[in-house]
Amino acid sequence: MSDAKSNKMTKWIGFIILTLAAGLIYRVPYLKTVFYDNMVSDFGLTNTQIGLLMTVYSLTKTILYIPGGILADKFDNRKMLLGSTGLLAILTFWYATSPGFAVLRVIYFFLAISNVLFWVSFVKAVRLFGSEDEQGSVFGYSEGIRAVAGLIINFAALGILGIYISSTCPLRYVLIFYGIVYVIMGVFMFFLLPHDDKKENVATSFKDYINVLKVPSVWLVAILVLCAYSVQVAAEYTTTYLTTIFGMSAVVAGIVATIRSYGIGIFSAPIIGKISDKVGSYTKTLIGLFVIEIIFGIALIAIPGKPNFLILAIVVVLALATVYYAVRGVYYATMGEAGVPVAMTGTATGIISVIGYLPDSYENTILGNFLDKYAAGGFNYVFGTIVIFALLGIGVCFIIRFVGKRNKAQTEK
Repeated sequence: MSDAKSNKMTKWIGFIILTLAAGLIYRVPYLKTVFYDNMVSDFGLTNTQIGLLMTVYSLTKTILYIPGGILADKFDNRKMLLGSTGLLAILTFWYATSPGFAVLRVIYFFLAISNVLFWVSFVKAVRLFGSEDEQGSVFGYSEGIRAVAGLIINFAALGILGIYISSTCPLRYVLIFYGIVYVIMGVFMFFLLPHDDKKENVATSFKDYINVLKVPSVWLVAILVLCAYSVQVAAEYTTTYLTTIFGMSAVVAGIVATIRSYGIGIFSAPIIGKISDKVGSYTKTLIGLFVIEIIFGIALIAIPGKPNFLILAIVVVLALATVYYAVRGVYYATMGEAGVPVAMTGTATGIISVIGYLPDSYENTILGNFLDKYAAGGFNYVFGTIVIFALLGIGVCFIIRFVGKRNKAQTEK
């Protein structure tokens, strides 16, 4: 095998390992999504305390996204990724010692730091893996691999829990398992991630980083991610929609939810990412995807809530998931089209993450209130949210296209 082919293979193996790690780093801070009851029984936590832990984690992430992005641009990306993975492993093993609530708050604070540093460095690393006309492919593949990692690790962790279910604290063994996985991922990344041989033209003054805040395209991509993520948050209510409206059993609903949350993204994001590279415009691809989301959102409102329409509802739910995973695989690729400088990808990602993932802090409360207030009729508001934010996403895409074309024209003068 020639050196060129060997280097290319090593590069893509490194990409796969890095992306697998990105699919696993949120398992511990979001332990409640799968092991909520065990957190209560094994660690003696109350519902309020679990909520407070997530508040510590979410607020810390929000505060640190922008400074974390600056660090990703300032320092060697490889060292940032390895350092954050190592910190995550240490925190996970610490978590496994069954500490009290006060210590857990400290752990969740540092988990937020670890995850932020990894995420902003990861997005920059993925962007650097491909040229500007390959961004759809690399981000699409990364989303698909992350979905695979989430699916496998979930089943493996549940298997570990089953093995130690009769022990005093079975969740401890799940955490030890996660910690070992993080160590293994770190070792692989150490040997496979490329060294920063080609130093980028990275700005070093505080003024240069402030100037990133003045770049309109950064804020446009941030609003685009917010629109896309708002659709996803609303779409996650489709599980309770199927059980409440159609009487689907909890077991079947769990299977549908697992397929929706992990199985769909394995295929849809990489395929659409590759297609978007061929189309030559990521915003054009996203406009088409948002239109489809609008159609499915309206369909969910229109489907009669009768048992004989259950299969149709399941098909629409899974089809919608296919589309929003495809959107997730493309929206970061718009940074190049919008004119975000590669050297400032970390800082830009910090800004985008602060704005883009804001729906986590308010949307569930709003949609939950709709369901409490209007019962079954509340789902019309939930799915109406999908339609509204998909429409807004289309508008943002048109603006990004306009800005991108204007920047390109100015560059060519």
